[in-house]
Amino acid sequence: MTTFTDIGAAIEEAAWLSRVYQAPYCVYQRTADVMEVTPEDQTRNPMYTTGMPGVVKTEYRSAA
Repeated sequence: MTTFTDIGAAIEEAAWLSRVYQAPYCVYQRTADVMEVTPEDQTRNPMYTTGMPGVVKTEYRSAA
C-alpha cells in the first residue's frame, strides 16, 4: 500500500502499478487528507480504479 496526499500522484501511481503488475489498482480515501493505492478490493468503494492496465476509470460509486 502506498499513501498519497496529492490526488494526481495517486492516480498516476495506480495507472503505473496496473501496467507493471497487469492487475487492477485503485485509489481509496483513507482519511480526510490521505489516499492509498492498493490492488482492487471488492469490499471497498474506490475513488478511482484501473480496469485495463494503465486505463483509469473515474466513474463515481456511492457507498450507500
